This record gives sequence, structure tokens and C-alpha cells, in this order.
Amino acid sequence: MTTAVEKAYVFARLDELEAAPLVSADATDEGRRRFDVRRTLDITGFGVQGFSAPSGIDVVRAHDEMLLGEAGQQELYIVLNGEATFEIDGETIEAPAGSLVHVQPSATRKATAKDDETTILVVGGTPGKAYEPYPEEAAEAFAAYNAGDYETALAKQLVVVEKRPSDPVVHFNAGCFSARAGHTDEAIEHLGHAVEINDRIKELMATDEDLDSIREDPRFAELAK
Repeated sequence: MTTAVEKAYVFARLDELEAAPLVSADATDEGRRRFDVRRTLDITGFGVQGFSAPSGIDVVRAHDEMLLGEAGQQELYIVLNGEATFEIDGETIEAPAGSLVHVQPSATRKATAKDDETTILVVGGTPGKAYEPYPEEAAEAFAAYNAGDYETALAKQLVVVEKRPSDPVVHFNAGCFSARAGHTDEAIEHLGHAVEINDRIKELMATDEDLDSIREDPRFAELAK
């Protein structure tokens, strides 16, 4: 990466940034890369990251920005290189380089690369709410999780819990990592905190495969009912 810091600005080229770990990566991500622009450039006022992928791979995976019944970020997708096919709530948009696609939180969206090295910059923020970046350890936890190192993932996530104790998703992730690491009691404890903060966390508990190892535990059944 080539950066030049002078007075009040930072200059960088996206194509020279080191790729960051993907969150919840799987086999469908072959060739897909993520660039953690926000952390690399030390941006704290808004969320921004980049993705690139070869032809036929989803640059932006299917998702919405609704979590636990609450609207999250509006997102602006800027196609920098190549061309992508966006699918937004059933509608298809062909977006060549230079396209801007602004998507509301409730809409389900994904973008599939039509050309190799299709690159999309994503800028997001929640209307009426100051941006609150997750601690660095959150990304480190998922990097360890993707590598199958669940003990390290849990250790990193416990730091995130200390920094964001009122966030139900933070506790939920700690529960998932605990379950993967074989720490049933700890998993139940974190899930209990998550449910106490927001009862709708049970919607995530119902389907997340990370918790399969503890589903037969009566304490889990009690939390999930």
C-alpha cells in the first residue's frame, strides 16, 4: 500500500490496500476480497469498505440491514471497476463502472460480478444516529473464526463484550464462539445476556449452526422458547 499523510488528509489507492479477512467466509466466496477502508484510513465518522470479486461471484452477498426488528444502515454502493448485476427486492439493475446504487435498510440486496476484478465501494450510516465503529477485536475475532481457531475467536470477542456490554449481537457472537470452542456453560451465559438485552435474539438462535452443539441442553431450550 502506498499512502501519504500530509497535514489533515490521507491518500491511498484501493487497489494497493491489503485484503482484510472476510466475515463468515464460505466456499461461495472464491476469489472475493474485502478491503477494510475505514480502519486502514482511520475513519471514525462513517462506515466504508470495499469488495472485489471475479466474474460470477457475489461481490456483495445477499443481506439486508434490518437486525432484531430495527432499521440499520442506509448503504451507498459505488461501482469502481468492472460491472455488477444488483438484485434489490426482486428488481435487477445492471451497474457498470461509475454507477451509484443507494439502498434502504429494509431492502434485500446482492451484487454479482459480471467482469473479473469488479470492485465496489460501500459507504453506510444509520439516519439520525452517530456512527459507532466496532472495536478492532471484532474483526480479529471473525478472522480467527474463519480460520477455525475458535478459542482465539472467543478471546477476542470477550474484549468486544467488555467494550460494548449492552450490544446483544456482541453477546450472541460470544455465545456462538463459545459453543464452537466446546464451552457450553459459557455459551449459555452469553446467550442469556443477549436475550435479556433484546428478546428478538432468539430469531438468530433458532437457525445459527454455530449453536447446534448445545441445542439439546435444557438451558438452551429454556432460553429459546
